[in-house]
Amino acid sequence: MTALTSALEITKLAHEMHVDESELAFLATTSPDDLRDLRGIVSHAMFSRHESRVKGLAAVSKKLPAAVTAKITEIAMGPMLSARVAAVMDPADAAKLAGHLKPEFLAELSVHLDPSRVGAIIAKLDRALVVDVGRRLLADGHVLTLARFTGVVGPETSLQVMDGATGPEILQVALFLDDTSVLDPILAGLSDETLAEVVAATGDHGEAADALLATLSEDSRARIASLT
Repeated sequence: MTALTSALEITKLAHEMHVDESELAFLATTSPDDLRDLRGIVSHAMFSRHESRVKGLAAVSKKLPAAVTAKITEIAMGPMLSARVAAVMDPADAAKLAGHLKPEFLAELSVHLDPSRVGAIIAKLDRALVVDVGRRLLADGHVLTLARFTGVVGPETSLQVMDGATGPEILQVALFLDDTSVLDPILAGLSDETLAEVVAATGDHGEAADALLATLSEDSRARIASLT
């Protein structure tokens, strides 16, 4: 079970570092907790490396009209740099700017965001926009990114994002959750048919899925048992 959990953590770390998982194969015997700590260190280091420059860009953007800043952001800065700038912006300013950005660009930007840094921004966004971006991420297969944001946007919004998702897609998101406490309310909002699809998909993930199911409440496990 530890090896499987470590494999999931290596996937998350590779995503954070923007490298292929094979480059981190030497970490396969590292404990999940140590890998989780390493991911936090890497995230902080990558963000801090150009923090002063990023804050300078954020200060400049504050002086320009949001519509103008949005054009510069999409054309000149790109999603990765824009994600760094967003993390240091005033939440109200960042939310206002987001309203002028195309949803497809916001989806690309989200892949590079650290959810722990932008929770205050997301809280100020229109829910319809958050759902739109989330569904674009799901359609593009960015289940890891969705999992990272699930704890930030909350179960209700997450359910709207995953409305129409397949059982295997929902399970993939669940496997990459950092905070499994959000899983019970999400499963409670799924129809019996969709939940049955999720449970059926666990057979392809062995002990990792078993470990995930073990984190559920008694009510959730009882409902799953009744469906199987």
